[in-house]
Amino acid sequence: MLKKPSLPCLLLALLALGAPLAAHAQQSTNPNLQKGLGGLFASPKEEDLLEPDKAFTIKTSFKGPATLVAVLTPASGYYLYKDRIHFALKDAAGVAIKSVKLPSGEVKNDPTFGKTETYKQPVQAEIVLERAPKAKNFTLVAGYQGCHEKMGVCYPPIEKALKLSLP
Repeated sequence: MLKKPSLPCLLLALLALGAPLAAHAQQSTNPNLQKGLGGLFASPKEEDLLEPDKAFTIKTSFKGPATLVAVLTPASGYYLYKDRIHFALKDAAGVAIKSVKLPSGEVKNDPTFGKTETYKQPVQAEIVLERAPKAKNFTLVAGYQGCHEKMGVCYPPIEKALKLSLP
C-alpha cells in the first residue's frame, strides 16, 4: 500500500520533473509532468481495471407490451458468467416475471467455478412478463457477475435496480 506523499515530497517531485516553482498556483499542461505524477499514485494494474459500471453495462427496452429486453455488455477484455445473470422485480404490483431466455454462451473451464458458460460479447436477455391490465411502473433488479479475462480478476456480484414503466 502506497503512503500519500507529503507536500515537500510532491514539490521535490515537481522540481525534479522540471516544473516551475510557480506551478502551485496554476495548472500544468506539461505532459511529462502529468505522466510522472500519474506514476506516483497508480499502479499499471489499477489502470487496466475498469469500474464495475464501465466493465459491465445494462440497457433495457420493450419488445411489445409484455416482453422486456435487457442487453448486458461486458467491456472489451471482460466476460460475464451466464449462470450469474438473474432478474427479479420489486415495487411491481400487477407485474411478474413469467420467463427469462438467455442464449448459449461460450464454455469456459473456470478455475473457481469449473465448466461454465460465459459471454464476451453483448448478450440479450428476453424477459417475458405477466401483467395486470392497469399495471404500469415497476423496478427491475438485475444481478450479474463477470471478470477481466487476462488479469483473472473477478468482480463481486453486481446488482442494479432499474425503474421502468410498461408501454
